[in-house]
Amino acid sequence: MNPDLNKGYAAIVTVRSLSTRLPKKCYQRLFDELSMIEIVIRRAKKIGCQVILATSDDHSDDGLEEIAIKEGVSLYRGAMLNKIHRWFHCFKEFDLNLAMLIDADDPSFSFSLARRSLERMQITGAQFLKGTDNLMPGFITYGVSKDGIAKLYSNAKDSTTDTDVIDVFIERANLNTTLIEPLPDEEITKRIRLTVDYEEDLEFYRKLFNSISYLEESTKMVKKIIEHKISEVNWFRHEEFLKNQEKFNRLVNSKNN
Repeated sequence: MNPDLNKGYAAIVTVRSLSTRLPKKCYQRLFDELSMIEIVIRRAKKIGCQVILATSDDHSDDGLEEIAIKEGVSLYRGAMLNKIHRWFHCFKEFDLNLAMLIDADDPSFSFSLARRSLERMQITGAQFLKGTDNLMPGFITYGVSKDGIAKLYSNAKDSTTDTDVIDVFIERANLNTTLIEPLPDEEITKRIRLTVDYEEDLEFYRKLFNSISYLEESTKMVKKIIEHKISEVNWFRHEEFLKNQEKFNRLVNSKNN
């Protein structure tokens, strides 16, 4: 990675204990004694920049503070429901210029793609980065600049605003956006679900991490999933997940029209 990315650049890992569909999923063990959040943090370290654990200031997340200290990463605690609020204050508190936003329920995200994404944002000066439609879901979330997070925050200043699904807020912010193209082995592979929302997703990742290192490249994990047909464990949940996202977006739009 370009050494300039070590200063003012970060990977912000977004996490809370009180998830709705699968409570305390961040503490679920996915390999030996390692929880999902510990695995995500360790993968984030491989990007090569500062790692910040962004959680709420509610007492329910005290355990996450302990994990951040144990793993030797930075910590920000803030709004319970509004993760945009937390990201904005991470930028302020840690004097950031660019950050990759990492969802704690994506334990196989691509650290090499995150590295390329930060470099692309540095080159283009974009306020926001997302993957193209042919990028494998679960490989990255988003990248955002200081200006970009300020525009997002201007649409979600109320700390009690629920921003669990942020598509609506991104659209309103009218951000200068750049796209990251996948390499051939990072392109979408049908019927593979790489996130954790349900019990079956936990089972999926336990099987995966028992067959390949949790610190391996995401593309190698996908090959292992196909080889061992691991995707059969949780794929049937994907349609339900997409419907829940659509329902949330409709609710947000109805409240603000």
